[in-house]
Amino acid sequence: MSGQHQDEPVLQKYEGHLGDARIGLTVKHEGNKIVGGLYFYQKYLRDIPITGATENSHITLAESGGGTFHLHFVGNGSEKGQPLDFDNSAGMEGTWTDLTGKKTYPVSLRGTTIGHSADEGHRYRDVTNESDEAFEGRVQSLIQAILRNDKAAATRLISYPLRVNGPGQQHREFRNSADVLAAWNDLFTPALLADLQAALPHDMFVRDSMAMIGDGEAWFDSKGLAVLNLPSG
Repeated sequence: MSGQHQDEPVLQKYEGHLGDARIGLTVKHEGNKIVGGLYFYQKYLRDIPITGATENSHITLAESGGGTFHLHFVGNGSEKGQPLDFDNSAGMEGTWTDLTGKKTYPVSLRGTTIGHSADEGHRYRDVTNESDEAFEGRVQSLIQAILRNDKAAATRLISYPLRVNGPGQQHREFRNSADVLAAWNDLFTPALLADLQAALPHDMFVRDSMAMIGDGEAWFDSKGLAVLNLPSG
């Protein structure tokens, strides 16, 4: 992960699992001081605010009136023996315990992106003028249409020309729905469908006036799906 100025508010985004449930989690921090955050379940896609603190490589995140995460940073070797923190870690692992302390589940999270703190009232200001709920709703509808093989609904939610980048860096442009339909099975491969099945279309990372899901498999502009990066396999 790339470094940031120590006193600059940063949004650190993670994806992973709480027990069997897939979740997304965002921590807002200044250096190693946590100043806010949220998490959400893929099943519900609704923000659950969290507060927290760090001590060495350990992180405690608590939801008001709810459970608590007890986590620690994990690395991938690139830290070269240095203490782990938000900048040089690859993710976080630990447990989540409910308010009663009777239920505890394992948590495993991997960091996906780093971004500057955005307007919390309008996450996608740089993408669209519509509300966050409306924009995310269209992204969610597109993913659901693809997964249920509803080609008519999916092609209506694409921003043409659709740019498609292949595993070998080659790229093509699809000018209209007819082009997409003719290449449907080449575009929406089992590997891409698996990525879309795991996608978290909420609190998405924004860059260059587009929002992305996952590790950048799909990018959305104000009109819909604009770029596909096909995974290998």
